[in-house]
Amino acid sequence: MSQTYDPILEVRELSRLRFGAPLRAPAMGTALVLERAVGEPVVVRPGDRVPDARIGNYRRLYRVDIANRGLAFAVSAPSSDPTFPFIVRISFACQVTDPVVIARDGVRDMTAALAPSLTTVVRDAAARFDVLQPAAAQAAITHLLNSAYPTSGVRLDGFAVTVDAADTAEIVTARREIRVQEMRRDAMRPVASGGRDEMLAHIMAMSDGDPTPLLDREQEAKDRSTQASLDALRVLMGSPTQLEDFNTTRISEQAMGTFFGDNSLLPPRRAGIRDRIERKSRGELESGGGQVIEEGVPEPPPDKEKPQEPGHRPSRVRGVPRSTED
Repeated sequence: MSQTYDPILEVRELSRLRFGAPLRAPAMGTALVLERAVGEPVVVRPGDRVPDARIGNYRRLYRVDIANRGLAFAVSAPSSDPTFPFIVRISFACQVTDPVVIARDGVRDMTAALAPSLTTVVRDAAARFDVLQPAAAQAAITHLLNSAYPTSGVRLDGFAVTVDAADTAEIVTARREIRVQEMRRDAMRPVASGGRDEMLAHIMAMSDGDPTPLLDREQEAKDRSTQASLDALRVLMGSPTQLEDFNTTRISEQAMGTFFGDNSLLPPRRAGIRDRIERKSRGELESGGGQVIEEGVPEPPPDKEKPQEPGHRPSRVRGVPRSTED
């Protein structure tokens, strides 16, 4: 919605001789611009005396509003993404400082006269911001307008700017959902990297101090793992491939240790042939005597008796053949 005013209140042709109707000083908030036939126009402000009020060579009189007036207008300004523009509403105060300029240019709509230059400032500033940053765009536009160079003939101040994003309901909703998801991820990141204690504390906080959900899930996972191990053990023990006794024993011990955790509960294992041989060999080696029995090594056959040489007979003491000549 635009708010404006006409700064030229009156335009009147003047006769050269005005004995019966001399020119009078203007009222407060207005000024007279007297256009001469030759030379510069004369400006008469409130309280000033009109020169040559009766016989002055004036062709035309302009009564100009020089009071402080409020103006407002709205403009569409592109954001950094031209697909989504801003709607910028500007309100400000305007006061004519040079009535001659207003009369010379024939300004009859003050907002229409000022809007082009102000719109350029607004568009240049808004193009630097995303459509979801209306607050930042608003601050930048307000600063630029309040610090802009003064417009010729008028004084502008008291700028108030509002910036709204047009057709961004879906973008705002999507951005809000993304932001909520980011906040949830940031909150869950310490839980994910904190181990079981952090997870237990989180679940207890979410379930009014009840740790049962986590304990139930852990028990279910343990039961599934135990069932899988039992199935694998059942398949292995029932395999048609013949397993060695010691392999069967080791598999059983490992399974019992996995399921019960304490091998002391198991009955003592009966020693097999291989275990007895290993213990016997180890004991004889440590005592330093005896003969180590090696499996699979055949004993050498006993030596056959050598034939006695003629003239020798075995000794009665040591069984060593000796000569019969002694």
